[in-house]
Amino acid sequence: MLSLQRLAAAKLWIISEPVASGAQETPRDLPYLAHALYALIPVASDEVARISVDEWWRIYINPGWLDTAGIPEIGAELVHMTWHLLADHTARARDQDVDRSRARAWGRAADATVSHTLAHDDLAPDGLTTAAELAAPAGLSAEEYYARLCGLPVTEARAGDAVEPHEGCGSGADGIPRRHEHGPDADIGAVSAFDAGEIRRLVAIDYRDHARRRGMLPGDALRWVRQTLEPRMPWRALLTGAVRRAIGWAAGRGDYTYSRPSRRTSGLPGVVLPGQRRPVPRLSIVVDTSASVDDELLARALAEIDGAIAALGVPGANVTVYSVDAAVHTVARIRKARDARLVGAGGTDLRQGLRAATDERPRPDVIVVLTDGDTPWPQDPPARSAVIVALLGRDRAALPRTPDWAARVECVV
Repeated sequence: MLSLQRLAAAKLWIISEPVASGAQETPRDLPYLAHALYALIPVASDEVARISVDEWWRIYINPGWLDTAGIPEIGAELVHMTWHLLADHTARARDQDVDRSRARAWGRAADATVSHTLAHDDLAPDGLTTAAELAAPAGLSAEEYYARLCGLPVTEARAGDAVEPHEGCGSGADGIPRRHEHGPDADIGAVSAFDAGEIRRLVAIDYRDHARRRGMLPGDALRWVRQTLEPRMPWRALLTGAVRRAIGWAAGRGDYTYSRPSRRTSGLPGVVLPGQRRPVPRLSIVVDTSASVDDELLARALAEIDGAIAALGVPGANVTVYSVDAAVHTVARIRKARDARLVGAGGTDLRQGLRAATDERPRPDVIVVLTDGDTPWPQDPPARSAVIVALLGRDRAALPRTPDWAARVECVV
């Protein structure tokens, strides 16, 4: 039976304002953790030495330890486990393909980042791995510490082996289930992935404000706040995917022709059935070469388009690049978009480039526009052409609106 009163006291000790400065037992004044602390679901378990956590925000607590540990010790362990959940170490471990044989290395790497965060408030539990113990600089990410540790000898684990309950901080830290943990459908409560994301967002907002008042923000916590509140979209994958979908759509369009009779004609004497022709899709790229366009971003975007074209096998002869500022300067059919000779650096009116692309014969199936968006747009979309606008910009810069008839991909670094 868990002493819920002692847990409640530990949570209050964490979030309350101090009553006497410098005292070891003084509350820690961390109100930003309240949303997360009160979302934890306590479960009694004699199989853990002190406390562990699973990915559904259940904390498994040894009742004997809870009855004898001091409130500051309980509070430190609660914060320790909470930061594993806030940092989403479970998902990050899976991204690193952490298995049972690597769980200990990942656990130490994750603990090193938590230790650095807790050190500012003198909250690191005894025995928590630090960066110094890993002979590594403070403030690195769990992935960076893990990469260093992966050079150490690894003990092979059999496929059916399970990580022992007393090892590590639980699946909430490394994604490896323990035998004492309950599954996601157990009737003891669970925090869903959506709710966990909302909790992280609320805590990140409160933590950022708290850190501004105190004037410090540990390295991994700073990364976590930025990623939680200002996530960057993987624009390279989005741009490549948009180009592939558009070209795939164009390639799927076909027409009937009598120049290639259908194979079914042989079964119908005296009747000639038309065959189907699926032309290779044509791609036009309108490149904004005005003075405001970021050349480095432009080069990156062209490289991603090249990758998509190569993967889909579109012949270079079917790719046309237009170099446009306030007028169309060059038009070239090339094998690689990056090989285009770009001329311009004047004002911007991409309507000229779009008009030139739609006047092309045969008409392009897909038009990709690379621009910073500072241009007038046509009222109506180009006929029979899918349009993708790749907006090039820098972090925190406001990006202009684009037409509703165009697919928009924000290429921001």
